[in-house]
Amino acid sequence: MVVLQQLLRLTQQRAFWFTVCLFAIVIISNLLNLFQASNAFLYKKIESLSNTQQTNVVLITSQNLSANHSQLVTQLTEYQPKAIIVLADEPLAPVDNERVFYPYSQSKYCVPNVEIWATYQMRIPAATNLECESVWQAVFGYKHEKSRLINFKLAVSALPKFTAKRVLGFDVMSEQLENKVIIVGQQSAEFNVLIHAPKLEGLNDPLLLFAYIADSLEKNSTINELNFVISIVLALILVFVLLFFFQKMSISYSFLVALSITIIWCCAGYFLVNFAKLFIPIGQYIILTFVTLFWVVVARKISEDKELTTDVNNIQQMMMGRYIPQSFIEHPSPWDPIIQLISQQLDLEKSIFLARKEDDHRVVEIRAINCQLDDIQEMRRDYQRTPYSNALKSLGIVKINRPFFKQIIDGEIEFIAPLVYAGDVRGFWALSIIPNHNFNQQAFEQNVNKFAAQVAELLFHYHIFKTTQAKNRTLLNRLLTFKLHEPISQKVKSSLNEMEQKLTTLEMVFNHTSPATVLFNLFGQVIQTNASLERFAKQHQIAIFETTALDLLCKSCELDIEIAKGKLRYITLNKATVELPAKLGAHHYTLIIRALHSDNSQTASGAPFQVSGILFEFIANTPEISSEAKL
Repeated sequence: MVVLQQLLRLTQQRAFWFTVCLFAIVIISNLLNLFQASNAFLYKKIESLSNTQQTNVVLITSQNLSANHSQLVTQLTEYQPKAIIVLADEPLAPVDNERVFYPYSQSKYCVPNVEIWATYQMRIPAATNLECESVWQAVFGYKHEKSRLINFKLAVSALPKFTAKRVLGFDVMSEQLENKVIIVGQQSAEFNVLIHAPKLEGLNDPLLLFAYIADSLEKNSTINELNFVISIVLALILVFVLLFFFQKMSISYSFLVALSITIIWCCAGYFLVNFAKLFIPIGQYIILTFVTLFWVVVARKISEDKELTTDVNNIQQMMMGRYIPQSFIEHPSPWDPIIQLISQQLDLEKSIFLARKEDDHRVVEIRAINCQLDDIQEMRRDYQRTPYSNALKSLGIVKINRPFFKQIIDGEIEFIAPLVYAGDVRGFWALSIIPNHNFNQQAFEQNVNKFAAQVAELLFHYHIFKTTQAKNRTLLNRLLTFKLHEPISQKVKSSLNEMEQKLTTLEMVFNHTSPATVLFNLFGQVIQTNASLERFAKQHQIAIFETTALDLLCKSCELDIEIAKGKLRYITLNKATVELPAKLGAHHYTLIIRALHSDNSQTASGAPFQVSGILFEFIANTPEISSEAKL
């Protein structure tokens, strides 16, 4: 029953079906032999790496086999060879000798066609289901019921090759032919075809291929292929193990592991072929390794995107009821919040901001306070000339001697300040003021310079941000960085930034509250403290993070432990607020203890009694005025 419930739960998960599809691909690919080309290619490479020099096969070619084959074969029989195989596609008068075979001229014997393995000619067909007796069976007793792979370990240069002219001229030693398997063929036979096999690329001589078959059979070194069922089982086990490891590692480490596994498979294939005469489908296993890696990456990506999308939606829903003002760099124009800042902090008669045109030395009016944009009498708008140049030289606010604004009343003083940050001129700030009897020009200029510096810095960072953003949003850039569609990571980042902004604000507010405040959970652990509490704990030598709510209540209010437990129990069960007198040393406080309510989601995550914590607030009965307040 438990197993059935587990299976039902798994079937409801997308990752489960991804895994099932992967195992189905493994089985189907084996049934359809989809990876045979990779297996054949790697077998060819393995065979190309091995070289032996010893063989009992001799190749003899004749330019006119039909004319001299009788004399040639008769001469060869005198050397007492193991067998002579005459390969000719034309009728020849056979020499009567039990050691001589004419598979193309006699119907008794035949040379089975070499099986094509993914375009490679590397398989010796099975000895069964043949219409005639195979010459390989007659000579070597080859009776395998399944096809075998040709062993190409012999170096091409190590294969003895003689011409009929040398043999007929007695230009060979008896040791070179005695007890050997001799293959006789036409030097340029009519049946010559393109040979696609290890070490034989470009030679295009089928006699060489037959020589390798004879060498493999004579040495009994043909290569067996791994059983089909065992191959499927190993593939499934491999995929299962890789699924386990790839899920526990990052993508980069998984890729390195896949490369390492590839090297291991290649080495294992090489040693098994050369020492165990067994070929395992390493091409298939290597491909399955990377298919599994790709499958895990895709499945992980889909699963993570789904979970992140759900989390983003949940965060956005939670943040809907919590107002978060727009960030400065997110405004369509930086001037609106700047105007609001100046209007709230400074009392000016007139104020106009001018922005520098990009790649130019002219400025243009942008925003005005208490006047119109066309109230400027100065017409040149060239910051290389006065009064702009004077402000740049002084690196601060300067008084304008010539009329700058159109309508100036008696007593009104005009100023201009540069908006420069990191040597970059972002604009100018023209302003005027009507001084009263308490006017302090030096203090006024210092204040304006401070505001101008902050405005310039804001404008500089806004400009850098927007310029970078514009470059990143070009079609080519987004195409090359895979950002044509807004990635889910960007949405997560935005949501986290909103939460961080809200959390930072709340922590800042909590940290600057006057009462010494500490929040405990119901398990007695400290959750949050403010700066006042840290000073309070230091003053009274309380190790606050090693103190429970019960310990703090007993120590500060001098209560018996049973009474203190009762009060905490009452506060928790009734979600009540209690005020108690507290005394630590010579200092007297009012201790306010309240239970903080929690919603159902918090209760499910470990907040019993729907109480997320117990808040302690120590309010001094004789409040001390802080140094900041005195200033």
